[in-house]
Amino acid sequence: MSDTREQILQRLRNGSATPLHRPNHRAEREREWWARQPAMTDPAARFLAELDAVGTPHVEIPDWAAVPAAVGTWMAEYGVHSVMTGAVPALDPLRQHLAGQHGVTLHTYTDGALAQQEALFSVDCGITTVQAGIAETGSLLLVPTAEQPRLLSLAMPIHVALLERRALVPTLAQWLENGEYRGEPPSNLVLISGASRTADIELILSVGVHGPKVLLVALIG
Repeated sequence: MSDTREQILQRLRNGSATPLHRPNHRAEREREWWARQPAMTDPAARFLAELDAVGTPHVEIPDWAAVPAAVGTWMAEYGVHSVMTGAVPALDPLRQHLAGQHGVTLHTYTDGALAQQEALFSVDCGITTVQAGIAETGSLLLVPTAEQPRLLSLAMPIHVALLERRALVPTLAQWLENGEYRGEPPSNLVLISGASRTADIELILSVGVHGPKVLLVALIG
């Protein structure tokens, strides 16, 4: 091996053994910004205020026993004739209540998207539970599962979201830091911050283009 080649290889070995110091100035600025923010003493109040800011109707109810009556009121108010829910045991009392209401056709997601495609895109309302609420932005965090796919929150004109107060966290970063899904991360997350809306280059707002026109949130507990 020539001396020149050996010198080049030795420099490469020495260089790979020396860690590069690349300060992340953006991360440092973010940490400084967070340090200046006031503590969020009441995540629920902040969450509801953010819902109000984007015009999302919401109701606070004491427990799951109050869910059927609250959702039933919405069904009558918004003229809902057909509903689909996921096969989630916590929704059994609600399904029984809706099935007994005159004029409401109830569907349960059980057979997969292809088998129930027609119902998924024809019912008036999808009802889902929510894994977490992000108080800082008033966002709902859904983790899609086989029993409760993301289409239930995206395909229908109306989405009713049921969120437990204890599932509120101040920020998305804090939810991620909690590490609930660190061992087996989900294939995707759904973050919802109000009804679907978009605006074209002329700033004309359109609602319901890429998802539900109406989002209704029940905060439980």
